[in-house]
Amino acid sequence: MTNKTVPPAQGASPPVADRRGAVARILADETGMVDAFMAAIAREIPAYANLDARQLEEVRSIIVWTLRRVLELWSVDGALGPEDIRMFRGVGAVRARDARPLAAVLRAYRVAALAFFDRIGERFADAVSVRDLSALARVWLTVLDQSSEAIFDGYESTGRVLSEDRERSLRGLLTDLLLGRQSHAGTLRARLRELDAELPSSFDLMVVSPASPVAPASPAATGPDQAERAAALVTAALDARAAGEAAELELTSLHTVMDGVGVALVKAVDVTLLDRLVTGHDLTGALLTGVTAATAPRDHRIAVHGLRHASPLVWTERRVLDRGDLEVVALVTGHPDADPGRVAEAVLGPLARDADTRRTLDAAIYSDGAPAAAARLHVHPQTVRYRLRRLAAATGRDPRTPWNRFAFQTALLASNS
Repeated sequence: MTNKTVPPAQGASPPVADRRGAVARILADETGMVDAFMAAIAREIPAYANLDARQLEEVRSIIVWTLRRVLELWSVDGALGPEDIRMFRGVGAVRARDARPLAAVLRAYRVAALAFFDRIGERFADAVSVRDLSALARVWLTVLDQSSEAIFDGYESTGRVLSEDRERSLRGLLTDLLLGRQSHAGTLRARLRELDAELPSSFDLMVVSPASPVAPASPAATGPDQAERAAALVTAALDARAAGEAAELELTSLHTVMDGVGVALVKAVDVTLLDRLVTGHDLTGALLTGVTAATAPRDHRIAVHGLRHASPLVWTERRVLDRGDLEVVALVTGHPDADPGRVAEAVLGPLARDADTRRTLDAAIYSDGAPAAAARLHVHPQTVRYRLRRLAAATGRDPRTPWNRFAFQTALLASNS
């Protein structure tokens, strides 16, 4: 960058001829002086102690530029011009982008100033008069004051933009994950590195809508603002719990609006808390656990479909649909992602492979009470009741309620097809 020297203000003292000679002598020691600055900064400011080679070279170049500019202004009794201020503002913007703490950036200039005057006192006392040293201190302090203000302004302005941009970028990442546009693992890792973020190995996916559980409103009826508020509400409450257990860069939550409903990614959902939230705020929702980047597109599609197409029979029993509910709704409504092979696993869980449980459930569904089911199975009625209690405890479904009974029946039929 080429900087024009600002001429002395009218009425200022004329340039001191001897100062140019002093500047030449000081600049002859530039390498040693800058080395002293760098050592002092690394020693005094922890944020600068672990910079890589590229970052150190960048810091060094800024120090060299500042040193030369201060000495030039001192030699002519000049002042910083608009181009100088823009340069320092740019320094602040760059530091905001690489997330170096603002306090550390501003302190680096103060540490360098102290190191500079120590060096002047040690090596150049004979070349600089007391009057000239006072003038040099005045120039450096003025530069320090004006540069600090410019750096602060550039840092704060860029920080606000970056915060908004990062939030938009993360929402864009979530959208691409849900639409299947981020399917290549290498591309996803690169994108996360750019955002200085990591995805959990698996996460929970929620779809929420502000609607009555008996007669859910259509996405068009709720509107994007309502959907956004619903997603933000549950995300904020659930993220506060997950954030304390997350790794440093790990994303614990993201939310957006897609297809007219709120969509949220949360590292780990507290189901009890979620139930309280949707009940207290008159929401309906769907929750899928164990979601990965690879499975997110299908999981999102069946969640949105289930929220839209679940019958009133479902909503009389629950406000948040689980994977089993969604797989059943997808199957019976002919959704393209429906998969009979997934239904039994989603509804019955590990008991899907338990032959006694399956036979007992089948007998209970098609019999009038435990004694009749026991007669069909040739076991004691208490055995039937025990197996059904075990089934309810393992799946969270009471086979005596209409929707759960239907879900179990569908799971059994699908697994036998």
